[in-house]
Amino acid sequence: LLKDLVGSDSERHLVLVSAVPHSGNEQAFRSLLSLLRPEFSELPEDLAGKHNEHHRRQLAAHFIQRRRANIRAYLDEDTPFPDRLSAERQYKLGPEYKEFFQKVLRYISEYIRDDSVGQGRKRVQWWSALALLRCLGSSPAAAAATLRNRAPFAEGESQEAVDQIAREALMDQSLEESAENMDVTPGSDVSEGGDESQASRRRLLELARAAEALKGKQDSKLNSVIPILKKLLKEGYNPIVFCKFIETAEYVAEELRSALPRSITVAAVTGTLAPKEREQRVGDLGQSAGQRVLVATDCLSEGINLQQHFDAVLHYDLSWNPTRHEQREGRVDRFGQRTPEVKVITYYSTDNQIDGIVLNVLLRKHQTIRNSL
Repeated sequence: LLKDLVGSDSERHLVLVSAVPHSGNEQAFRSLLSLLRPEFSELPEDLAGKHNEHHRRQLAAHFIQRRRANIRAYLDEDTPFPDRLSAERQYKLGPEYKEFFQKVLRYISEYIRDDSVGQGRKRVQWWSALALLRCLGSSPAAAAATLRNRAPFAEGESQEAVDQIAREALMDQSLEESAENMDVTPGSDVSEGGDESQASRRRLLELARAAEALKGKQDSKLNSVIPILKKLLKEGYNPIVFCKFIETAEYVAEELRSALPRSITVAAVTGTLAPKEREQRVGDLGQSAGQRVLVATDCLSEGINLQQHFDAVLHYDLSWNPTRHEQREGRVDRFGQRTPEVKVITYYSTDNQIDGIVLNVLLRKHQTIRNSL
């Protein structure tokens, strides 16, 4: 439709508006570029290097970027935006959690090294291992859930289908808040039946019970975040705590209700609620008499304005897509925020292997973006 609209009349002028022109899908972005000039669809995938300078110059002539500094004082009008104060906070795994982590790693190592399965099955095993590690790094509640549930990508009919299902469940590729199952805990059980599978299933359930036992006082990630949130609240902030999985958000909210003063209202919003119900719960929380803490999954990271009731963000779980972090922070750091400063805290473990991998990816991508500006 767009190509017909643009191509039917070379003199036609169109304004096409998108909040996120580049969602991470390079092919879709190139398709948009071809609306400007058809030959842009033939651009090389890699535009780096001296030999591609003429391509970059052609593209640059079609890009206009407006930043806050450009419109703070535009047309003799003052447009106020808050200042973003960013910080990092770290935690260490407790001895019990470290011991459990090693048990899970031993289990993963054993079945990944099983050479009796075919290549397709091996791929399913790798994805299930990644699911288990992501959930283990999130919370004991998420770890217990993934250990008890069957892996969704185990049902894939082909290697391509397996990869597609697994990427959607684990890699944070979709930036749409309406994406189905975006915060559902992926299962890690890939057993197929038989005595050997029954033994594997019993071992998974045993690990799930061990994960449940780590909730509360044994969970150093949770216990270390409580003083951070208390400090934010003491400073007058109303924070949003973003989690990856439904079980993590509900577990964290429940624990915070006990750990924080009774005057603080705590609520959780996840993908278990319909969009209208999410907005209603956020609205109800915003009407609370005192300070408030919202614990949410990424179902609230886009498409809803939260700046009226909240002014701080804590990334309890790191996303594997840095754009998702920006979307989370954009819920409070936006036009209409009444607080002159908003706080953003990136929270991660110094000895959690999964957090370390994610943090390195985020830092590399952040540096790449800065170098390109």
